[in-house]
Amino acid sequence: MTRIRRLMALGAASLALMLFVAPAAHAADLEDYLADAADASYAGEQATWCNFEGQTKFAVVSVEQADSTMMIESGGSSQVLGDGKVAGIGSTSNGVALADWSSVSLADRYVTASTKSEVRLGRNVTVVTVDEAGEVRARFWFDSETGTALGSEVYDGEGGLFRLSWMLDFDANPRQIYTLPGAPAYDLVVTADTSVLPASVAGYTRVDTYRGPNDSVHAFYSDGLFSFSVFSLDGEGVSGPFVDGEEMNVGSGSYRWILTASELWVQWSGSGKTYVLVGDLPPDHLESALAELPAASGSSLLSRIWSGIFG
Repeated sequence: MTRIRRLMALGAASLALMLFVAPAAHAADLEDYLADAADASYAGEQATWCNFEGQTKFAVVSVEQADSTMMIESGGSSQVLGDGKVAGIGSTSNGVALADWSSVSLADRYVTASTKSEVRLGRNVTVVTVDEAGEVRARFWFDSETGTALGSEVYDGEGGLFRLSWMLDFDANPRQIYTLPGAPAYDLVVTADTSVLPASVAGYTRVDTYRGPNDSVHAFYSDGLFSFSVFSLDGEGVSGPFVDGEEMNVGSGSYRWILTASELWVQWSGSGKTYVLVGDLPPDHLESALAELPAASGSSLLSRIWSGIFG
C-alpha cells in the first residue's frame, strides 16, 4: 500500500515539476489488515471527500486491483500502478519506474482501539478503529472475504473529519485490468545515496530517496499508515499549479497549498531551494512535518519573489 502511495505521489508530482488496533503490542494486527487490502482483488466505484482550511474536494473514480496492480480511471483517463511502476494508459508520455524501494513498519503511536463486525454493501466487514494519543485517528471497514478496504475515515488533531473514502459499489472479480493494451515505456528513477532532507520528520521515517528530473531530489516518508513525498529543487519561486494555490503560514514561514480529494500539495521556498510536499497525512501531522523540514522564507520575501516573477 505504501508503495502505491509512493508511486502516485511520484507520478503526480513529477508532472507538476515538469510543468514549471488493541494495545500497541498488537499493532501488527492493523499491519495485517493493511497488507491484505494492498493484495486484494476487486473492482468498483470509489468516492473520496476531503476537507482542509475550510475548503472541500470530492471525487469519484473507478478502481480495479489485482495481483498488487491497481488501475484508476477518472475523467476519461486511466493510470496503472504496480510492480514499482506507474503509467497513463494511452498516454504519449513515458511512465515512471522505481529502481528500488524499501518497506516500512507501522509506527508505535497507532493503537488498534477496537474491532467489530458490520454489514456494508451487503458484505460482512470488520471495522477497525485506530487511536493516536488516546484520540481516534482513523477508522477502516475491511471486507471479510477479500480484505479490501471498503471504506475509511481519517480525523484531524481536533477530532474533525479530514478525509472520507467509500466504495459506492463493489465487485470481487476485476476484469478490465487483465485486458490492458501493450506495455508502455518507462523512465527509470534511481535511488540517491544522500539527501538534503532529514532522516525523520514528525514521527515519519525517510524510507527512500530518489533522483528526480532537473537535478531534483525526491524523499519518500511514511509512518506505516500515512505517507508523503518531498521534492527539493534548485532555485526559489512559485510555479505550475501553485500559482493559483492558497496561502498559509506555519511559524514564520509562508506556504502555498492545493487540496485534492485524496492528497494535500504544499509548496515553499527557502535558502535557494524550492520544495513540494505531496501526501495523505492529516493536517496536524502536516503542520508538525513542515516545522521540521527545511524552513520556508518569510511571507515578505515570498511576496517579493512572487512579484518579481509574476508582476
